[in-house]
Amino acid sequence: VIDEWKETYLYFLKKLTYYRDGRRLILKNPAHTARIKHLLEMFPDAQFINIYRNPYDLYYSMMRFLRIVVPIYCIQKHDMQKLEGHMLELYAQMYKKYLEERSLIPEGNLVEIQYEDFIQNPLENVERIYTTLGLKDFEASKKMFSDYATSQKYFKASNYNVEPAVKEKLNNKWKFVFDEFGYEM
Repeated sequence: VIDEWKETYLYFLKKLTYYRDGRRLILKNPAHTARIKHLLEMFPDAQFINIYRNPYDLYYSMMRFLRIVVPIYCIQKHDMQKLEGHMLELYAQMYKKYLEERSLIPEGNLVEIQYEDFIQNPLENVERIYTTLGLKDFEASKKMFSDYATSQKYFKASNYNVEPAVKEKLNNKWKFVFDEFGYEM
């Protein structure tokens, strides 16, 4: 099954690369958080950016996303409690796998950034990504990044009041994430 996935994914990436005239691809796929080993088998020099977020905020953001998307795309009746349970478990499995496999990433090919810091200091964090990963031409693109960041200056990340029942669930299920990334429970 893994080999079939790799073959299909490689074919997809080749098509994207051809479409983008051979330019380097930047892929934003949260599922890749748990695929580091497989991606490195395919692309030994792959570079990774992990933007992690306060688990409480992430939970509420994901639940909001599910409440919007599921009714639009699902024909069957859906049980939000079951979906919540799946989401809680999937996130836990994904980050356990990430923490097990991130040491496989070669030195200089991983940058980890706190979401909250990225939102507050986007230009500095993009520069940090360029520097850490040894990417060239940040200065040539700096104005474009700065203009985009300026266009987003009114963006406000949502603030959530963490309900006691949610806090207990997350403290039990995702404690290792709080600990690893230094978030208070």
